[in-house]
Amino acid sequence: MNHLDVSDTEMPPKRTSAAARTVVLGLGNPVLSDDGVGLAVVSALRKLLMTAPIPGVDVLASTRAGFELIDLLRDYGRAILVDCLAIPDPRPGSVRRLALDDVAGSSRLVNAHELSVGVAFQLAERMGIPMPSEVEILAIEAADTCTIFEGLTPAVEAAVVPLSREIYEDLKRRAPADEPADSEDFRARRAFYEPSTD
Repeated sequence: MNHLDVSDTEMPPKRTSAAARTVVLGLGNPVLSDDGVGLAVVSALRKLLMTAPIPGVDVLASTRAGFELIDLLRDYGRAILVDCLAIPDPRPGSVRRLALDDVAGSSRLVNAHELSVGVAFQLAERMGIPMPSEVEILAIEAADTCTIFEGLTPAVEAAVVPLSREIYEDLKRRAPADEPADSEDFRARRAFYEPSTD
């Protein structure tokens, strides 16, 4: 294996392309109790970012997945997906960090009627659509995803603000020095999918 000696080589300038942008995507159904926790987390995160913005971070929210994930995530360099996790014997409010191939329990990220998130990435790659090279899935264990109710159970509600702050601090630590390139396409996605802060 050849090794490049960079001791006397000028390093290229820091990348500031659109691919340096990060998206935080909250997923959920706001009328099925804890199923809406991903939406609640990104709403809380957006409030933090409105107070103290971080360069190159977009916060989006969606009630769907499947093919829509490709459109939501394309061209970003990094993606953080936030969703609920419905599993047997849950510890409500606990947060699991999952990989693309390890999302069983999420009705949106693994769905027999739509593309799973892993398959969506594979399809995008075959179609030549640039997708995030770094993906982190934060799944909050749910107590109730069946009751029609616009609100979270207490243990899951208690996880919302701490997780939003944790994501914010991580984004702040990894923030680029300058605002990465923006585009009309990114602006359109923000306009349509930006979470409410009500």
